Amino acid sequence: MKTPVPGIHGPIALLLLLLSIAVVTVVIDRGRYWWSWWRSRASRRGQWERVLADQGGSAAGRLLEDWELEMRFGEPLLQAAVVLAPLLGLVGTVLGLMQVLASLGPQLLLPAGANLAGFGQVLLSTALGLILSLIASTGLFANQWLRRSQCLRLQRLGRTWAPPA
Repeated sequence: MKTPVPGIHGPIALLLLLLSIAVVTVVIDRGRYWWSWWRSRASRRGQWERVLADQGGSAAGRLLEDWELEMRFGEPLLQAAVVLAPLLGLVGTVLGLMQVLASLGPQLLLPAGANLAGFGQVLLSTALGLILSLIASTGLFANQWLRRSQCLRLQRLGRTWAPPA
């Protein structure tokens, strides 16, 4: 049976592939979001100051909540991927080991002329799961750090801001 990832068999390959596409998509989206956030920081600060001046602290609080909601986008998926990717990798490895043991026969002897290199591929799903988990956790921690630092910066700016006299 052809699989999306060579060396990984069955539905685990498809699940790892779909999860990796979702993680990479969210990480790229967050990178684009924070890049545009950085590029529009002057206009965003002006908007923040206008809301503080015109509508007061409660409107500024709602604006900050809206921005924080935008900043949080994708975090639940990344959190799930941090946990699920290694587990899916381990399930793939267990299924691969079961196939290897079945091919060895009841005496667990390597058939004559068999290549051992193919048997190492059963660990590929675990490696892919760990790599995917690392990418997801890096993206998650980067997004959380940027979100917290920007929200804190805006809150400080709101506390120190005084309306023009």
